Parts: sequence; C-alpha cells; structure tokens
Amino acid sequence: MTMRLAGIAKWNTRIFALMAGASSLCSLALAQDPIRVETSQVLVPVIVIDKKRFDQVSKEGSIYTNLPGMVNAVASSILVHGLTAADFQVLDDGKEQSIQNITEESSLYWDVHDNIGHHTEYLGPGGGKWSTAEWPPGISGDIEPPQHYVVAYAVPVSPEGSCHHINIRVNRLNTYVAARGEYCNTQHSASDPLKGTSLGAQMESHLASTSGKKVYISLLATTLYSANETPRVHIALNWPWESLKAESSKGVLGMVFNKEGSLITRFSDLADREGVSGRDWPNSPGHTTTRGEMGVVESRYETQIKLPPGEYELRVVLGDGKRFGRAEIPLTVDAFDRKELAISAISLCKQIDDVSASSSGRPSALAGAWTAKLPGNYVPLVSDDIEFKPTGDTRFKKDETLYTYFEVYEPLFAAEPSTTVEIRVRIVDLKTGEVRSDSAPVSAAPYVKPGSPVIPIGRKTNISNLPKGSYRLDVQATDSAGKSTAWRSVSFTVE
Repeated sequence: MTMRLAGIAKWNTRIFALMAGASSLCSLALAQDPIRVETSQVLVPVIVIDKKRFDQVSKEGSIYTNLPGMVNAVASSILVHGLTAADFQVLDDGKEQSIQNITEESSLYWDVHDNIGHHTEYLGPGGGKWSTAEWPPGISGDIEPPQHYVVAYAVPVSPEGSCHHINIRVNRLNTYVAARGEYCNTQHSASDPLKGTSLGAQMESHLASTSGKKVYISLLATTLYSANETPRVHIALNWPWESLKAESSKGVLGMVFNKEGSLITRFSDLADREGVSGRDWPNSPGHTTTRGEMGVVESRYETQIKLPPGEYELRVVLGDGKRFGRAEIPLTVDAFDRKELAISAISLCKQIDDVSASSSGRPSALAGAWTAKLPGNYVPLVSDDIEFKPTGDTRFKKDETLYTYFEVYEPLFAAEPSTTVEIRVRIVDLKTGEVRSDSAPVSAAPYVKPGSPVIPIGRKTNISNLPKGSYRLDVQATDSAGKSTAWRSVSFTVE
C-alpha cells in the first residue's frame, strides 16, 4: 500500500553557512526526508539536534571549508545519536502510537561544487532531482549527507482521503526536533505524489489554461537508450530563482499526450519547506532574510520517465500555490534497431560536476558519485567521471562554455570488443547556412564503458569565437565496420 504525502515532502533549510576565510557560521544545510507509508507502516524521518551544542558552535563560528573533515565532524556533533524507541513518543491525531522500530538513515541530500559554484541538490518524493540556485559568493561547503532517524509505527485505520497530523516528541532536554507534521491516506503512484492533492489540482488547472504565465520556464526533453529497456526521457526545467517564494511548497507536474490528445502518462514532484514552525527551529544569531537567501531557493529540476517510441507532446507546470508557469514542447521518441549503430538526442548543458573523487573511495559529495543506486528511475548523466546537467535554456553568452551530452549505441561491442567508434561535431550558422566549425573525427574510446553497448559522451565546445546569432550543433557517429548514423542536431543562440 502506498499513500499520498500532503505538505510533507523535502524540507531543506540551511541552519548555518560555512563562510570561506571567515570566522562566522551562517548555515549548515540539513535536509528532512518525506513521511512515507509502506505496506502497514508509517515511516517518519526525524532530525534531533543538541541545542547546547548548536548554540555553542554558532557562537564560536570558526569553521573553514578547506577542512571538510572538521566540518563534517562538527555537523555530526550537533546531531543527537544513539536514541532508541524508548526515547520517542508519536501522536497521530492526538493519539499515542506504539513505535515498532527506529533506524538511522542518510538523507538524499548533497552539497555540490560544480563549474559554476556551490549549491544544494536533493531528491524529491517523486524521484526527481531538485537543485538550488548557486550560493552567494564566499559561501562554500562540502558536507556529507546528514543522518536522521526513521520512526515506524502501524498505519491507523482511516477513511480513504483522510489526512492525519503527527506530533513527534523526544524525552531529551535541550533538543530541537524536526519532523514532518502530516500524511494523507490516499493511494498514488510513487512517481506522482501530487495526484489528489490540493496543490496538484491547482497545477492541473493551470496546465490546462491558456492564460499568461507568471513564472518563465525553460523546458528540455531528450531521449536516451539502453541495451534492454524502454527508452528513457531526461526532462530538465530551469527558472529564475526569484520567481517562487523560498518558504513555499513548490511542485512540478508533467503530462505526456499522444498525437490524438490522449494522456499517456504523468509525473509530479514536491520541494516542500513546511513541517517545522519558526519557533520550534533555531536560526543562527543575527540571521536575517536577504538576497543571500537565494542559495536555498530551487531554480532547476530534473527527472526521467520511460516512453515507447512515438510522437508526443510534453506539458509541464511549475508553481508554489500562488504563482505558476507552464511550458510545452513536442517530444519524439525514436525507434531504433538494437542491431545497428545509433545515436541519441543531444542535451545542451551549462553545469558539470567532477565526480571522480567520489569514485576513488571518499564518501559521495554528490549523488552523482553514484557508488550506490538511487531510489526510483533517475540515472545521472555521467561521462568519464563527469556529471552533465542538461538545461532547457539554450541561450549562451560568449564567455560561457557550451557542454553537450549524448549517447552512442554500438551493438558490435558484444561480439567484437575491438570495434572502434568515432564522432564528428560541426556548428552551422542558421542564418547563412555557413559551417562555422567542423571537427576532425574524434575517438570515442575514452568514454567507452567495458561490457556496455552504450557510450555516454560529454564534451566541451568553445563558442567564444562565434558572433552573436543562432546556430545548429550537429553530431554524427561512425564505427570501424563502416557504419554511420544520421546527423543529430540541436539549436542554440549566442548572446
């Protein structure tokens, strides 16, 4: 049995920040996972913080980001560890519940340092990845995912659609307790937690509306392939961080329609900051809400869905209950012969992240280190130990670097491992038709993953010598057996 979550999705509030080269603490990012109902249990994530230790660290305020071991040690020392079921009390609609078990888990949350700067990434209850805007200059961090308790108790009998209020208490003095406050008894798909909610109903209404949008959304959807599965579509949304309120619950709802206008599938996700009131949760001394808070505001979202080959229309709406924006694009999922060389659609990217350090043994600073499988269907776009993050905003400035990600499918690797593949990249001026650049064949060998027919290729393209205008980037793959793919293309502008 799976039940809908109402107002209890990811809560991601920085408690204090680590100011590089400064002696003050402003916020340590901790995350709150959603309440979930599995089979016959309600599972409630709970963070317990030692109040005295937190206040002491806040006053001392002398942590430097070039000492990540110290940062993580301090972060861990603030959390209260070693609690058992006897230390907790759970009230569900005011009635005390019998706790069945207590476990400790790591939050699906990461501080990320990529080519743009530092920001936060985390997984929503729908399985997609939310990313905040880059933190203001001078703020950086390298925090391991924090631990939290998961309190489990039996699901009380209740009518379908009813919602229940939860109060978690801890029998320890001088502690702050952060826990979600509500769940609802409504069945839903794990990839569609908004279905049946009031926010979901609002978003469905805005998705069907033709009225003007208040939030500008850049939307991208590219199809990728695997050896034995239905093609997966990587969907990316970007929006200005100031478009939505930092404190509000944000949602994404997407619907895919076929050429006849019939709904084929839908997905949704939540980025929720509700659950703990201001009087129950500490702020750093002197903390104020300023433009610096942009670092905790989401500005992009990525998810993946599986679709059979066909012609579709993708419609997406983003909103916080008061402001909404919608976008729609045509979506083609190509069929391909698994016995032939093939190339996927091309994703344009502005952000990349080096995940090689994580794959060499240190704890994952980003889920993209990808030493463990993430829940759901989300698969990061990693090529040669670099994660590529597609963008729906295809406008680039001359001083920006354009990154591309695409996949080549080579079935000959199974029977003839010595097969080689080369790629060719060219840029065409859309106004004049002039070929502005045309690369020599480039070996795909550095990107090959042993045992896999899929070659994930992420590359850097210099656009600094291009004048302002509109362009088309073309990619083609050729193998040593003499087979070539058709050209794949994607358009962009230089401003």
